[in-house]
Amino acid sequence: MEPYGYNTKKGKRYRVAYRTPDNKQHNKGGFTTKREARAWYRQKMVEIENHGFSSNEKVTFEEVANRWLDNKKQTVAGSTYKKYETECKKHLIPALGDKLLKDISIPTCQSLVYQWAKDFKFYNKMVNDAASIFDLGIKYKLIHDNPFKLIEHPKKNKDDERKVRSFTKDEFITFKKGLHEHYESTNYKAFAFLFILSHTGLRKGELLALTWNDIDLKGGFLHIERGVTRDTENKLIIGGTKTDYSVRDVPIGPETIKVLKKWRSEQYQELKFFNINTFKPNQLVFTGEEGGILSPSKPGKWLNTIEKKYNLPSYVTPHGLRHTYTSLLIEDGMSVNDVASVLGHKDATITIKVYNDLHPIKDNSIGKIIENL
Repeated sequence: MEPYGYNTKKGKRYRVAYRTPDNKQHNKGGFTTKREARAWYRQKMVEIENHGFSSNEKVTFEEVANRWLDNKKQTVAGSTYKKYETECKKHLIPALGDKLLKDISIPTCQSLVYQWAKDFKFYNKMVNDAASIFDLGIKYKLIHDNPFKLIEHPKKNKDDERKVRSFTKDEFITFKKGLHEHYESTNYKAFAFLFILSHTGLRKGELLALTWNDIDLKGGFLHIERGVTRDTENKLIIGGTKTDYSVRDVPIGPETIKVLKKWRSEQYQELKFFNINTFKPNQLVFTGEEGGILSPSKPGKWLNTIEKKYNLPSYVTPHGLRHTYTSLLIEDGMSVNDVASVLGHKDATITIKVYNDLHPIKDNSIGKIIENL
């Protein structure tokens, strides 16, 4: 666009207008000559053509990583974005940030991968995210190849792989006994929370976001459509479920219904001192002492107390109760597809993997079945 002049106290100045790819109009002023304004405009058009980067030859890894983070901020939950941001700021940018994107070689990336594999147990996520940043560079036509797609991965140590942790059937019976004995008469909130978590297979965040309007006590179902997460400032918020498949109705039995009914009465007594009407629409089933979102760390502490007192495995977390629920249902003969539906898994493949991780085949009798036909 042709620059246009305007008067200021310091004399005549020139301004130029331009549009960004989102079709928003902007303008830049303060130029002392038309020639200066035109030169700036031409450079700006080159920058816009290069997706906001001033020069393909001078783009650093950090610049592309920051653009990648901006994209993530618009497309993932706040808590997930925070993990990406921390990883970039603590590991990826310190390692590669000041290097020109086009100059980062395969040997450089390979050395990094070996170092990460040595320093971090679950280094693959860092490798995948670094590769994703280079993919963005390719998309923006800043580079032609992705060096992280050409590296060799160190041999995995099976002992380092993440293990799915849950209670056995006997341990679960002990857990239920401990739950009744330790919490039912002293801390009904802890009792109710852990009881419902272990008898529904809910994710902790789903139970934290559950409201009384989501509960059908007559029909015996919990309607799950929200979860507690964190925003980009790390504050607790009520958000959507983990995936679209997580929106579901979860069946509950008469014992769970009884626990919920008693807890509603207990909650009313607990919150009336803070002038909170627990019968208002969308009242959270579980809250902090003053009616806000219950701290996600609380259930783990409650569970750990039971584990220590009743000599149960301390590695089972609140999410481990979900794995326990999965295992016990399948062992009792419920179809894997039905279990997947209750859990909110996309398909039975995920459910089967969880179960197989918990119960690897050790009985060789299966090898004789065909032989005996």
